[in-house]
Amino acid sequence: MADNRKSLEACAREYEQLAEDKLPPSLGFSARLNMLWDLAGVAPSQFEGRVLGVMGINSRWRESEIRKWLQKDVLPPREDLRNMVRFLVAQLDDEQDIERWEAFLIYGSPVVSSPVNHTMYREDQARREIASLIFAQLTDEYGIPPSSYDADKAFQRCLSLMHKFNIYELQDFQPGHLEPFRNYMFPSE
Repeated sequence: MADNRKSLEACAREYEQLAEDKLPPSLGFSARLNMLWDLAGVAPSQFEGRVLGVMGINSRWRESEIRKWLQKDVLPPREDLRNMVRFLVAQLDDEQDIERWEAFLIYGSPVVSSPVNHTMYREDQARREIASLIFAQLTDEYGIPPSSYDADKAFQRCLSLMHKFNIYELQDFQPGHLEPFRNYMFPSE
């Protein structure tokens, strides 16, 4: 029986060919991290000085590093990320899995499903403001009269679909989302 295993030299060549000099960015990491900071409610919003607020929580972190984490999809060092996630998850009401949150922040959906339950998502003021803007855009764009829908149901449907589509910031909502959101929020009765 022939041995079909690759030689050590062939494995070394293949490893060298597949190795990456620099890891690709974790696209969406900053949006997910900001969402966790929003849910935890321990630092100002992004628009009210979040970077300085985060610096106040750990004085060893530098402003330039924090900006990269919160705005440029740059991952913190592993220990900092773990400790930050532990701190933020401890602020949440429900029993949360720290490792799942950490994996979700790094890889996002669909690789790791969102640990945010619908209730937490709906209570998050930043997401509610985005949902309001989406709601206004849809009713304006499609000329949907207020008398034709139940506003509370439509708003809750918007939040639900935002959660399913991983919309954490307004720029996550793309023109291609208009039609699915309209159909889901304002179903033909």
